[in-house]
Amino acid sequence: MLVFVLILLLLAAAFGILAVVVKTALIIALSVTLAVIFLGAIAYYYGRYRFNRFRREVERHNLPPAGAP
Repeated sequence: MLVFVLILLLLAAAFGILAVVVKTALIIALSVTLAVIFLGAIAYYYGRYRFNRFRREVERHNLPPAGAP
């Protein structure tokens, strides 16, 4: 696979489009990275929200009645 990629890069360099190929690869790589970071942040905040909601529910059920001594 690595040899195939190197051959493609050499062909791109030979035809003078190496800069376009590198820029396109960089845009694709950065887009994927940004999407993973964005989805990770969404998952983190959703998990934190669900955990806090669960904690409040447990605390509400464990409180003693209002008139208890």
